Amino acid sequence: MNQECYLFLFHIVFYAGYAWSIESFLNKYLDSPKHAGKIFAVLLFFNYAIGNAICLSTSYLAGVSLYHLMFFLLALFLFRAETEKKLLAAAILIVCVELTSRFVDSGVNLIQLLFFQEIPGKAAAVYSSCQEYLISILEFAAFLAAAYFLKKPLASVFGRKIKKWYLMLAIPLIALIIIMDIAAWGATKGILVRGEDRWNFYYNQLFSHGANLLLSLLAMCAACFYIFGMDRIYLEQKRKEQYQAKIEFYTMLEEQYRQMERLRHDMKNHVTALQGLVEQREWEKMKHYLQQIAVTGAFEGSEEATGNQVADALLYQKRMEAQRKGICWEADMQVPKKCGVDDFDFCVLIGNILDNAIEACEKLPETSERFILIRSCMQKCFFLLEVRNSTNLKDMGCILYTGKSKQRGHGIGLLNILETAQKYHGTVETELKGKVFTIFVLLPVPRADA
Repeated sequence: MNQECYLFLFHIVFYAGYAWSIESFLNKYLDSPKHAGKIFAVLLFFNYAIGNAICLSTSYLAGVSLYHLMFFLLALFLFRAETEKKLLAAAILIVCVELTSRFVDSGVNLIQLLFFQEIPGKAAAVYSSCQEYLISILEFAAFLAAAYFLKKPLASVFGRKIKKWYLMLAIPLIALIIIMDIAAWGATKGILVRGEDRWNFYYNQLFSHGANLLLSLLAMCAACFYIFGMDRIYLEQKRKEQYQAKIEFYTMLEEQYRQMERLRHDMKNHVTALQGLVEQREWEKMKHYLQQIAVTGAFEGSEEATGNQVADALLYQKRMEAQRKGICWEADMQVPKKCGVDDFDFCVLIGNILDNAIEACEKLPETSERFILIRSCMQKCFFLLEVRNSTNLKDMGCILYTGKSKQRGHGIGLLNILETAQKYHGTVETELKGKVFTIFVLLPVPRADA
């Protein structure tokens, strides 16, 4: 009876340790409201205890299924993040707990079969009574070690990414959890990995535990390769997108400066020609001549007088592109001289917003109204950029993925906007009303005395 009491108290401490470590793990990667983490740990403790009791008393499959389902539900309802991100975090944790547990359990049993078969009577009884404690402690230690070593790599995995990527990563892990649960249920029904029929019970046990140990190790390696490999592919794709954006940006500036140099080189000839037109009083010809000079030198109109040469050049190119595609363009934009944003990052921010706006307008029928409206202003210590455009979107859920499936990436443009704004501690808000999509970017402007 005393042994059972000790074992019960040990399991209570064991469950509490798991609940605390899992709650700490989730708090690193998911936002949690005040006291939500503590509530999660308490509910997870009872969930673990109830699930284990059902496994031992009635049905293993029912107990483990209930435990895993409640685990997902607790993560979904008690933490603040994208649903797909919470699913991925919960799936990674369950896979980590289950695989380390199976690895340790198989390893201890294999070592026992190999080295501790011939133990004297009293020592064998002591070892048998301590075996469950030993396995539980080693399982918990293995989980803590795995969580510690995965902490840094997972920070990149849980960095800001699109929802579809998190879901794509979570689905195979959830499938792996289901397979492990079915395999464990089969083991409780006597369905085990077996060797050849001519082997005796001892060798079949060795083969079974060795195979389970190897399968657990392979599953851990496969899960790590999949998670971190997908993260590496995503980051490489993002770097490629940014590199391409940088090339396009400098190509645009080079063309702009080349036009300016040609204008300066020919300025003497232009002045001579204008003087001739003035002397001949050819006012209409002179007006037409001046308009050609303005177009050639990228001085047409005054819409691009933002106070930032990079923004001027970018807005001019995008306005020309929009007008070629029959899109009505209106801009009233002023950029503070010391906005604290690097020219390249500023170009990435505005360029992606305008590219998305032009793409959305292109999808509308030529007979419908196509427009892009750009506004910016200073609000106290913040720079506010607002861009409105016509669109055929019907709900906000389409914004990340619409029109991107056959192009370079899914939502990379909006992701670049979000990351650029966050780099400068800014925020991005989107709004869809009727057939008008609006994006707001708010960036803090450093004080002059800072």
